[in-house]
Amino acid sequence: MEIPGYEIKRLIGQGGMATVFLAEQRSLGRQVVLKILDTSTGIAPETVERFLNEGRIIASLNHPHIITIYDIGQAGDQIFISMEYVEGGDLKDRLTSQVFAPVEAIDIVEKVAAGLAAAHENGIVHRDVKPGNILFRRDGTPLLSDFGIAKRLSSDSDLTSTGMFVGSPNYMAPEQSESGPIDGRADIYSLGVILHEMLTGARAYVADSVIDVILMHKRAPVPKLPSGLEQYQELLNLMMAKPRKDRFRDAESLIHFIAQMRRAGLVKSKAEMTASPDYNITGERSAEGLTGTQTTVLGAPPRPRLRPLQWVLLSLLVLCGIGWGVLLTIERRLEPPPKSRPVMSATLEVRAPTELAVPAGTAPEQVAQALLWLGRHSLDDLRLTEPPRDNAYYYFSRMLQFDPNNIDARAGMQTIATRFAMLAEQAIADDRFEQARSYIALGLQVDPANQNLKEMRDIATEAKVGFWDAVASLFRHND
Repeated sequence: MEIPGYEIKRLIGQGGMATVFLAEQRSLGRQVVLKILDTSTGIAPETVERFLNEGRIIASLNHPHIITIYDIGQAGDQIFISMEYVEGGDLKDRLTSQVFAPVEAIDIVEKVAAGLAAAHENGIVHRDVKPGNILFRRDGTPLLSDFGIAKRLSSDSDLTSTGMFVGSPNYMAPEQSESGPIDGRADIYSLGVILHEMLTGARAYVADSVIDVILMHKRAPVPKLPSGLEQYQELLNLMMAKPRKDRFRDAESLIHFIAQMRRAGLVKSKAEMTASPDYNITGERSAEGLTGTQTTVLGAPPRPRLRPLQWVLLSLLVLCGIGWGVLLTIERRLEPPPKSRPVMSATLEVRAPTELAVPAGTAPEQVAQALLWLGRHSLDDLRLTEPPRDNAYYYFSRMLQFDPNNIDARAGMQTIATRFAMLAEQAIADDRFEQARSYIALGLQVDPANQNLKEMRDIATEAKVGFWDAVASLFRHND
């Protein structure tokens, strides 16, 4: 893949709409992220416009807590956005390994809210505020990214066709699952859900299905924070109120409320917390702080000298360690390389054709719209057949049980097969034939008529023939 002016270094990620690479901008010698949309496969003009809109929106927002866009362009069939490369990872990864101290959580919320305030002031609602879209620079500065489904408030057209079910279900405001206009208060709700997760280490709402999670965001009460965090409950209530009229009216009001909490002593700034002798760098109270005492270190005690016999024993231990390491290295080199394992099972979970259960109080049309939206969302995230009960195949197959002739669901199934064909083609190019065969088998179960998958199945099957099989085949031909 060639983009003039850029040298692509490696793949960062891939979704249903675009592929993301780490690259170097040759003219300035700087690392950038290239987000590339391939239009050669007949992508709808609306998708192209949505992709370009993301770049235009972010480029128009010059703010320290919004990721920087450098360039937008087109090279042949490929449209690209060049943006700032940040090395600090994202909030989603951090949430898997830590529960945030309140000072850290409030600091992140305040800074992301400042970025949202700038976006809202320019008539832009993000509509997909979630941990994966909050990135960090090396110095820890949080950045709001991925305005791919953001929408200008003043726009008459809606690139999402229906305006319904836009966002990520675990962080989606109640009104995002309904028809009608969306404003900045939806982003504030999503940020409140993130605040809850940072403080507690748990999702605000958990259920057996994504549809149930959406309904809980609409109907369930705001979750209560555990003991010791009660002083932040009012803040959470004002961010996650179900009726949006009961939330902060805008992001500036949220920032002002946090400032008032600081003045009341309920929240310390990050600088104050880290400067306090009673707190360590994570904002957690240290051992001295708990006991109310402080220890003054006057100097390190002299190191005890080793006796001659201790030196001999230490030398023997070092030599034994070196010898053991050499033996392990030799043993590992003599072992055959492990066989690559397919990334997923080649067998689909086939659901019995049962009647689709409709949650009480929910119109069947809403369930149908939810299933189609969840199916498309899973496609965009490349969740084709996994994880169980939260993948594109699951949602489209459920939709076809609900309406066997639904055109959108059938098209979704064909798109799943096309995605598997693309994955199989890449796997074959990388000589990962076992993985390619898994992709092909899955794709053909979804769409047995897919011609590309049939052709690749022959290529991948031929690759099964090993050296000794080839020799045996020669002897058979000679006979």
